[in-house]
Amino acid sequence: MTDTATIDIARQAAARHLRDGGFETEAAMVSEGRGDDFAEVRIALSLLRILGERPARTAPPVKRNGRRLVGEEC
Repeated sequence: MTDTATIDIARQAAARHLRDGGFETEAAMVSEGRGDDFAEVRIALSLLRILGERPARTAPPVKRNGRRLVGEEC
């Protein structure tokens, strides 16, 4: 994700949060890019960075030492 795309997503999330809280003027400012110093935008950017760095979930192991961990016991 590019920096421009990241900041746009953060702005959208922050604007929605502000709008949900009843702050229409501030939401409009953030949507237009005039409120990048708002705490809501900074928090959204931080969360996007954290979620982007998280490793992909992998499936639990199916075998250990060549034996199946779950399933039929024959």
